[in-house]
Amino acid sequence: MALARVRNVLRVWWLLPALGLALAAATTQGALEFEPADPAAWQLPRSDLYGVAAAGDLVLAVGYWGTVLRSVDGGQIWSHQPTPTDRTLYAVSLGDESRGWAVGAGGTLLQTTDGGVSWHKLEVELPATEFDDARPLDTPLFDVSAISPYEAWAVGDFGTILHTRDGSQWEVVVIPPEAFGDENIPDRILNAVHFRDRDHGWIVGEFGTTLRTSDGGATWTGERSFTGAVEDVYLMDLAAAGDQAVAGGTGGVVIETADGGLTWDSARLPTTAGLFGAAWQNGSVLLVGDRGVMFRSDDGGATWKTPKAPRLFNWFRAAAFGSDGQAYVVGQNGIILRSVDSGASWAQSAGGEPPPLDGVSSPGASSSPPAAEPEARPEH
Repeated sequence: MALARVRNVLRVWWLLPALGLALAAATTQGALEFEPADPAAWQLPRSDLYGVAAAGDLVLAVGYWGTVLRSVDGGQIWSHQPTPTDRTLYAVSLGDESRGWAVGAGGTLLQTTDGGVSWHKLEVELPATEFDDARPLDTPLFDVSAISPYEAWAVGDFGTILHTRDGSQWEVVVIPPEAFGDENIPDRILNAVHFRDRDHGWIVGEFGTTLRTSDGGATWTGERSFTGAVEDVYLMDLAAAGDQAVAGGTGGVVIETADGGLTWDSARLPTTAGLFGAAWQNGSVLLVGDRGVMFRSDDGGATWKTPKAPRLFNWFRAAAFGSDGQAYVVGQNGIILRSVDSGASWAQSAGGEPPPLDGVSSPGASSSPPAAEPEARPEH
């Protein structure tokens, strides 16, 4: 019982600093708009953002309190879109410029069929087991990966894996414990899923979990051969192209593979900050994370550089590439950075720097003035 309580605390540790900073930001920028009788109408200025996705000139960013921001001009102008939830949204993925999904806390699963203008909830039921009756999914979902406008995968806490073939009906996928390739419990935290086509996909998470499939998820294989990295590293995100992949995790750990995941080598980056987001397009790779760290490779992860970007102390949670060299990074205090040269240089598109908290201040406050705020979020 004591071990279960400890694991539950660890499952949410990374949300606590974000919540504290968000509340501090609200105090600095204006009071929260609380109406106790209508929680859906509560608003938080510059909500923290956890996920971003792009298709053509359409870009969506999601985050705290059910926030969805939408841009139709490649990330220059952003607007709030109404959503049917006040749960935090951790990830978003687009199958095309019309259809996509967002996932989040408490088993939240949203679908859009009009490019993010409107969203509706999807319900997922966990099948009955020898210990529990069938019940609605209520565990956090941390990532979603669209393969097409109708097929996608999602992952989350307690080893949750979901799959849809029609966009609306989602089924629970159970991976045999032995497939993980280690001796840890199967109900681990799965932080990220990425499919490069219908057959080839990856999943990463805690305990150094790296799973891969080459048959559309019918079978999964976990590899445990890490060179230069602790085996139980907490992996946060992964990006891949062909047989190459890179995953970032806590403590500045980065692992790379060039053989489809059979073996992994550690990349040496000059940081101990957690690396939370990854993206890959053609030969360009992005890694972003805590304390405003950002790294870019233009040779598939062989070498890494720090791109030219505003001096910020915000944590960055996700990155995505769009079309024509456009790229996006989102994170704390509603920050959105935009690049038009595949991540070589960045400009601030929305959000602001975090206020000082517990003696920590943001460096270079005068070097990156806040951009115009997105329009006010409608009540729902």
